Amino acid sequence: MLRSSHLRSSFIALSFTLGLALHGQEGTTKEGFALGWNKTITAVPDSLSNGAHRFPAWTISVFEADAGTALDIWKADMKAIGATVTGSKPMKALGVRIPEVPEGTMMLAMSTTDKKAKLAKLTLAFGANDSTPLAGSAAQEAHVRSLAVKYNRNVVQAQIATYEKMLGKASSKLSGAQEDVAKNRKNITKANSKLEKLKSKRSKTQTDMARQQGDIAGLEKKFALTNDPNDLEKLTKSRGKLVKIETTIAKLMSQEADVQGDLAKYQGQLEENSSEAQDRTGTQADVQRTVDALKRKMDSIR
Repeated sequence: MLRSSHLRSSFIALSFTLGLALHGQEGTTKEGFALGWNKTITAVPDSLSNGAHRFPAWTISVFEADAGTALDIWKADMKAIGATVTGSKPMKALGVRIPEVPEGTMMLAMSTTDKKAKLAKLTLAFGANDSTPLAGSAAQEAHVRSLAVKYNRNVVQAQIATYEKMLGKASSKLSGAQEDVAKNRKNITKANSKLEKLKSKRSKTQTDMARQQGDIAGLEKKFALTNDPNDLEKLTKSRGKLVKIETTIAKLMSQEADVQGDLAKYQGQLEENSSEAQDRTGTQADVQRTVDALKRKMDSIR
């Protein structure tokens, strides 16, 4: 039973580890998160329609995201700077406050998903109102590019959060397995101590039994010679003591057997827990390596 459970635990952990390793060879996690960054951040000149009006714009790529995710990131970013986001196709942020444009500027946003390239294209424009675009500037372009850096880092930060949550669970499971190992080792130590005490007590009791048997042999010889009732009484009492000693030894042997059974159980549990702890250690290390890789990836986005 223990061996079957141990093999099953080892197989699950090994499968998880191999899965990470294989994905690592491909440069992605099992969820498809790239483990490295080899993209180029650019703000490509473009245009955006707001009804009958055309606005000069810039398009940026938000990698490993879809159109909805990119717009959600942009919307949260606009709200963070005090803008009010309304509408759709395009979305509009009213009352934008950034150094690159006049205060109260409107910002417009549209996004599409490129499934093949696994990215979202986010197109951004600036306007004085619904019908009047702002003239494009290098400062605006630089700001849009900075948003590309920020939003791609946001995507990777979410990936890191996913794996940090997994890391927390892996660490908790490892801690639990290590606690089980420590508990079983403590139980083994206690059981061994108890067993030694029982063996020592049985040894002393067996010495008492041998002494009592010698006394009985002497009393039997004496009674055979004297046939004295007093000698018979002494012999009977001595035999009674021997029966009690034998009963004590039998109980001690039974207790030893119970403790040895407990020891076998604890040893089996220790083997299983130690194997699980080793598996959990490997899993935690794999998840930690993924977290570290994703953090390096985020640092590379500039």
